[in-house]
Amino acid sequence: MALPTSILCPVDFSSHSERALRHAVALAGAWHARLTVVTVNDALLVAAAAAAGHADTLRDQGEAALLDLLGRVPAHTTRVLPAIDVATGPAADEILLAAARAHADLIVMGTQGLGGTSKLMFGSTTERVIRTTRVPVLAVPDYTPECITVLGGVTRFAVGSVVAAVALDPLDGAVSSAAAAWAEACGATLVVAHVCQEAPAPAWWPFTGSPVPAESLEAARAQVQELAGALDVAPAPQVDVRRGAVPAAIAEITRDRAAGLLVVSRGGGEHRLGAVAYRIMCEADLPTLVVTGR
Repeated sequence: MALPTSILCPVDFSSHSERALRHAVALAGAWHARLTVVTVNDALLVAAAAAAGHADTLRDQGEAALLDLLGRVPAHTTRVLPAIDVATGPAADEILLAAARAHADLIVMGTQGLGGTSKLMFGSTTERVIRTTRVPVLAVPDYTPECITVLGGVTRFAVGSVVAAVALDPLDGAVSSAAAAWAEACGATLVVAHVCQEAPAPAWWPFTGSPVPAESLEAARAQVQELAGALDVAPAPQVDVRRGAVPAAIAEITRDRAAGLLVVSRGGGEHRLGAVAYRIMCEADLPTLVVTGR
């Protein structure tokens, strides 16, 4: 996966989307990518405004609000001049359409929106976008301190290490190559991590003296080392293989490695992190790049 050349950042004027916008601007500035900022108006609100003869006013107000939000981004990032897109309709659908219009190869979103009620739950719009898009998504949670610094007058996404969570399946190539590209661009250490799923004995298991067969740590470590060794990145990737419940163990790895970015696949099955990707992101509580393996 190459670094993004066109970034889309959906904004709903919540603090979460403002945080995501800071990250999008930092990435666009550091990597010379195009940036498009989109906001989506509710269709019923637009219909009511049109019936009252104020459709143009509503759109103008949306653009003005976006410009005001961009004006609050630190001055050293003003060289990034984003395009503005105001859409109408179901938020997730319109974000995907906006990504297509912008030829975006990265979507940067907050993990909650105006409807978010709990840190442990993703906004429904973010979840729908991640589940359906073919474009990688950088999900930005409410975390501190933000991994943003200023170097040479340019805001940058600065992380000490990047953790690639692999599941030893066909999507590992997309995860590891994306993590390697971001680690190299950020000057970060790459850690290729895998968690051997716990296999607790079910209630009906009759052999109390014999454990349930489980994935071999040694075999998994050998596979992960082979995967890491094939990556052309300096310094050489580190390997971290553990046993446990996948979300909690991946979160523990990110904390132990002081990671600033987690890379996972959207997947589809539980063992491929697909069904648990959202729990991993919630427990890890750091920016997470979700790749689709397209």
